[in-house]
Amino acid sequence: MTRSTLPTGLVQAPAALAAHLSTHGMPGQRSATAITLLRRKRARRTRPASEPAPLAERARARRHAAVIREIRRRGGETAIEGRYGVVHLDLVDRSGGMALAHAEGWRAYGKFPARMARLSYLWGPDDAGSGPWAVRVPGTVTTVDDALEWLTPAEVTQALARGRRVRRQGDVYAVETTWAHDGTGAGLLASSHQWRPDTRFLVHRPDDGRRHRPVRLPWPVRFVQQTAYGMGRSNGRANAD
Repeated sequence: MTRSTLPTGLVQAPAALAAHLSTHGMPGQRSATAITLLRRKRARRTRPASEPAPLAERARARRHAAVIREIRRRGGETAIEGRYGVVHLDLVDRSGGMALAHAEGWRAYGKFPARMARLSYLWGPDDAGSGPWAVRVPGTVTTVDDALEWLTPAEVTQALARGRRVRRQGDVYAVETTWAHDGTGAGLLASSHQWRPDTRFLVHRPDDGRRHRPVRLPWPVRFVQQTAYGMGRSNGRANAD
């Protein structure tokens, strides 16, 4: 007698099937427990694979991981630990390859009553292909456009409005000026940026090895440094890169 000829009720009851196999001297697992375990193993082997997450969802998860990784690399907070739990950064806006990460929650400050705390960071791929960047912006900022507006120095905005040429290397802007003012601001640049007037190149040599491509500036320029909030909890501003 084969399994296919057994009554349906007998096949569906492990205890009855075990007794039937034993009575007729048939080979195979002969206890109800063994039969049950065997069927569970077979069910797991034949279970259809779970549906993969949608492509857009997987892409968002990868982007979120990249943003958090870069913020941490630069020493920034990625969550608000407060009296009512932990709130993690989430991506709330994307535009032009950039993303805005934001979190807000009630944070306890020692013996003082809990206060609302907000975190916002602008993240993006480096324009020189040397890796991503991330800067801290006011916690009230929740869009990429608003973050860019806050980061752009007023001198740069005014120069663009007047039709003057502007080039950017990371957090440094080279703004067109007159020859009488050529090189203005070069002495105030961070040590990672160097202006070489003899060759008219602005070069970038950061400590972490990430370099922007040299920018050649054949016309007279003055330099303006971009600033952002420090990666700590203070509202002090520092060079963005």
